Amino acid sequence: MKQITTYIFALALLLLLPGCKKDNWIDWKTQNTVWLANNSTKKGVIVTPTGLQYEVIRQGVAGTKPDDLKTVKINIIGRLITGHVFQEQCTITSEVASLIYGMQEGLKKMNKSGIYTFYIPYNLAYGSSAQANQGIEINVPPYSTLIFDVELLDVY
Repeated sequence: MKQITTYIFALALLLLLPGCKKDNWIDWKTQNTVWLANNSTKKGVIVTPTGLQYEVIRQGVAGTKPDDLKTVKINIIGRLITGHVFQEQCTITSEVASLIYGMQEGLKKMNKSGIYTFYIPYNLAYGSSAQANQGIEINVPPYSTLIFDVELLDVY
């Protein structure tokens, strides 16, 4: 009976081990969490219930704000908490609903010609997945806080 119990235990252990892989990015996740906690105390930083943080650099002109059904034209630059630029400055035209959730939420707060800085936690961005640059190198590591400077040029 003892041999059968030992055999069952060993089999169960073998079946469970593949699910216990180590997350090699846990230190990066912790660094990003601490960074966001510190950033949330900066003067002018607003924190939403979802955890999105943003600063209003320029309010813009009151009028139509983006929603999920709108298309926006934005100037954007994206970087990590280390300062690494993963998105060079460019102009993008996109449907709001097709963007990462943190960007969607932030854009809905903006007025046309407004400039905001968004601090997007990993759970509102790419999560635990890395984003590669043309499939060759990791450009955005898993658990990354994304920092975007965004100017809302137009809403269609």
